[in-house]
Amino acid sequence: MTLIASYPADMRITLRAVAFALCCVPAPAIAAKGLAHEVEINEGLIAISMANVVRETCPSISARLLRAWFYITSLEAEARSLGYSPQEVSAFVKDPVEKSRVLSIAQKRLADHGVIPDQPATYCTFGLAEIQAGSAIGKLLKAN
Repeated sequence: MTLIASYPADMRITLRAVAFALCCVPAPAIAAKGLAHEVEINEGLIAISMANVVRETCPSISARLLRAWFYITSLEAEARSLGYSPQEVSAFVKDPVEKSRVLSIAQKRLADHGVIPDQPATYCTFGLAEIQAGSAIGKLLKAN
């Protein structure tokens, strides 16, 4: 005897309808989009990349490593809540093509904010402004 059989007939019909509906509901956005198209995840990775470039280039700014770790963890959790497996998340962030894509966007955004590649002072100016503003990028950085 199955669990459903123990319910009254009208409840069994409802339970079967709900079970059928659940089977027909598409899984979270995973396969349809892919992580490269998840805006919140990508914006977070771009912010991390921008902060990393700033801290590597500007000698008077360093990373808030614990805060960065928590931020990365929150992005991973967001990806998981969207239905991505830990393996998919790991493969995505380790993919050299994706790393290059994110870094390219980060560098373009830095340039759009007046950062000049051969002038470290411009990275410092940008980084300090982001720290002062309390932006997503600024929260990952600290002035030395």
